[in-house]
Amino acid sequence: MFFIVGTCFLALLSVTLFMLWAHERITNKRITPRAKIEEYWDSEERRKHQRFDKDLEVEYSVEKKSHLKPGRTINVSGGGMKLLIDEKLPEGSIMDIKAYIPEKKKVVEVEAEVVWIKDAQDQDSFGKRLFHCGVKFIALKEPAHTHLADILHG
Repeated sequence: MFFIVGTCFLALLSVTLFMLWAHERITNKRITPRAKIEEYWDSEERRKHQRFDKDLEVEYSVEKKSHLKPGRTINVSGGGMKLLIDEKLPEGSIMDIKAYIPEKKKVVEVEAEVVWIKDAQDQDSFGKRLFHCGVKFIALKEPAHTHLADILHG
């Protein structure tokens, strides 16, 4: 007798738990969103440092070579810059850059890494292809911090 009552109780408990589980699944399906948000940004500027449009003359060398090549900045920030150069560099290349500030007669010297590079629609005066190159600063040579602050806030 005890065995039959115990078996009936277990069967009733199992049916009740199954019904609760099924009800919870149905309820959660109604609440669960159907789309997955992969990226969301609530601001205009997504970068860590704000960019400032500055057209400065630069000279750079790649991978510690002694030959300096000319270029220009498109914009500058506290963490990097966008350059206009005449060669397509591989991502990850290390550049030594000298940016000239003519109104203050100062030079900002930085070591930077190429993060991205894209074809620019422009050509130089000789018809040579130009490239936009995004670099992030690795090291700023003193007194580059103050000169960079002068560029950005002055």
